[in-house]
Amino acid sequence: MKYSAAAVLLAATAAVALPAKRAISDTDILQYALTLEHLEDYFYHNFLDQFDQAAFMAAGYPDWVRNRVENIAQHEAQHVALLSGALGSAATQPCTYAFPGVTDPVSFMATATLIENVGVSAYLGAASSITEAAYVTVAGSILTTEARHQGWFSSSVDMGPGWSGPEDTPLDFSEVYSIASAFITSCPSSNPTLPVQAFPALSIAADGTITTTASTDGTYVQVIAGLITDTFPVSGGKVANLPAPQGISYAVLTTQSNTTLVSDENIVAGPFIMNNPFLSKFANPAPSF
Repeated sequence: MKYSAAAVLLAATAAVALPAKRAISDTDILQYALTLEHLEDYFYHNFLDQFDQAAFMAAGYPDWVRNRVENIAQHEAQHVALLSGALGSAATQPCTYAFPGVTDPVSFMATATLIENVGVSAYLGAASSITEAAYVTVAGSILTTEARHQGWFSSSVDMGPGWSGPEDTPLDFSEVYSIASAFITSCPSSNPTLPVQAFPALSIAADGTITTTASTDGTYVQVIAGLITDTFPVSGGKVANLPAPQGISYAVLTTQSNTTLVSDENIVAGPFIMNNPFLSKFANPAPSF
C-alpha cells in the first residue's frame, strides 16, 4: 500500500479543539462549507503568489498548468463569495492557516490533489443532511466542480486516474474537519462554532503499524472507500491485512467493530488518507474487502 508524504501531512495533529457535537442545521452546513472554502481559497492564492510561472516550469510543469491552477483559484474565491452571500453578516471569516509541508510547486500540487479529494468527500457526505432544496442545488453545483478539479490534478497533471472508482467517498462532518483543522492555527473568536469535533491524528505505515496519540487498545481500523466500509481489528498497535483500495480512501480508528455503527462517539483518531494509484491496464471495479 502506498502512503504519500502529502497524505501524512494531511493527517497532522489537529490545531483547533471544538465542543461536543450537536444537531446540525442547514446554516451549520453552509458555515462548514464556507470554512473549507476559505481554507482552499487561501491555499491557492497564497502559494500562487509564492510560486510564479518560472518556478512551475523549473519544477517540470508545462506552461499551461499554472494557468489552470489560477482558474481553480478563481473558482474557490467564487465559492467563498457565494456561500458568504447566502449567510450574510453571520458568515464565518477566514482563519489563520499553515501548510508546512508545501515548499515548492511539486508539494503544492500534491497537496492540492488531496485537498480537492477531501472537498469532494465533504460535500458528498453533507448532502443527505441538507433539508432546503435550494441549498442542495448550491452544494451540488460546487461538488461537481470540485470533482472536476480533483480529476484534472490526478489525470491531466499527474497522468494518473482522474477517479478512485465507480463511486466517490463520502465523509462525515467531523472526519472532514479533522483533516482541515490540521492546517488551521487559529480562527476569529467571532466565528460561529461548528457542531463538529477534531479527532487526534492517525498514521498507518505500510506494515500496519499505527501511530497516534490515542490509545489503540480495543480498537479497529475502519476503511472507507467509495460506498464500501469495513473494520479491521488492531492488535499490539498494528492492523493486519488492511486492504489497499484503488485511488484515494480513508481510515479512522474506532472502538466499534460494527462498521455500520461507527460514529463521532466511537472514533478515536483519524482520518488517515491512503493513496493507491493504479495503471489504466487494471480493472477499476467497486472496492471489495
